[in-house]
Amino acid sequence: MVTANPVTGSRFSGPAGQTARLMLYGLLAVVLMAMDQRGHYVQRFRSAAGYLAEPVYHAVEWPFRASRNLYYQFQSRRSLRHDNEWLRLRLLNQKAELQRLETLEQENRRLRSLFEGARSQEFDYRFAELLRVDLDPFSHKVLIDRGSKDGVTRGQAVIDGSGVMGQVEDVHLHFSTVRLISDPNHALPVQINRTGLRTVAFGTGETGHLSLTSVPREADVRKGDLIVTSGLGDRFPGGYPVARVTQIDREEGLSFAVLQARPLAALDRGREVLLIITPEKREQETDDAGMPSIADEAASEKTDSEEAAPEIAEDQAAEEEAPE
Repeated sequence: MVTANPVTGSRFSGPAGQTARLMLYGLLAVVLMAMDQRGHYVQRFRSAAGYLAEPVYHAVEWPFRASRNLYYQFQSRRSLRHDNEWLRLRLLNQKAELQRLETLEQENRRLRSLFEGARSQEFDYRFAELLRVDLDPFSHKVLIDRGSKDGVTRGQAVIDGSGVMGQVEDVHLHFSTVRLISDPNHALPVQINRTGLRTVAFGTGETGHLSLTSVPREADVRKGDLIVTSGLGDRFPGGYPVARVTQIDREEGLSFAVLQARPLAALDRGREVLLIITPEKREQETDDAGMPSIADEAASEKTDSEEAAPEIAEDQAAEEEAPE
C-alpha cells in the first residue's frame, strides 16, 4: 500500500505552494506573450474562432435580416404602387386637358372660319350658339340661344363660316328656332354664280343634299358650279354661298333638268352661327333703342344754326355801333 509523503504534500500546499503556482502562471503568460509577439498565434486563434462562430452569427442574424428585407420590399412595393397610381391619375388628367385643348383649338378654328367667311360682306352679324337639334327626319330645325331680347326677328337669315344654314322661324324671349335649308318644307331662292341663272333650291330631308327642280333642260350648268343666294324674297341677302352642284339629270322628254347640290354649311356638325343684320334692321334697332339717326342729327344741327343766326347778327351790329 502506497502512502503519500507528508513532507512532499505539504510542500505544494499552503502559502508557499500558492506563490509557486502564481509564479508558474506568470511565467507561462510571459512565454505566451513572447510567442504571440513573434508568431502572432493569438490573432490566428482569434481568426479561427471567428471563422468557426460565423455560421452561428449568420444563423442568428438571418431571421432579423429576412424580416427587415421583407419590410423594405413591402414598403418599396407600396410606394411604387402609390407612385404608379398617382402617375396614372396624372396621365388621365393630362389626357383630359389635352382633349379640352383640342376642343378649344377646333372651336377657335370654327370661329375664325365663321368670322372670316362673313368679313367680306357689308352686313352686321350677331353671334349665336346651338342649344338643341331636332332629330326628326322630316323637320330639320335647331334651337339657338338668341331671342327677341337680342333683337332676333322672324325670317332672319342664319349662316355659318361656309354658307347659308337657314332662317329664323319662331322667336321667343331668350331663344329662337331656325329651320335649316335641308328641311323638306324649305325653299330658298338661289342663282348659279357662274351664269346668273335664277332658280329655287328645295330641301330634301338630308343634310347633304339639296334639289333644284326648276332649271331649264338646256341651261348652262356644270358640276361644281357655286350656288349663291339671289336676294329675292326679302329673306336672304344676295351673294351668300349656299351649295355646289354635284349631279345633273337631263331626262329626255322633260322641259326641266334636276340638279343635286351639296350644302356648304355644316348643317349637321357646327355649333356656332351668325344672324345677318341688314342695314334696314340695324337702323330700326338704332331707332328703337332711342339713338338719333344721321338724318335726325343733321336736322338738329340745322335747327340750332338757324336759331343762333339772329343772335350772332345782333352781336355784330352792336360791335359796329360801339364808339372807338
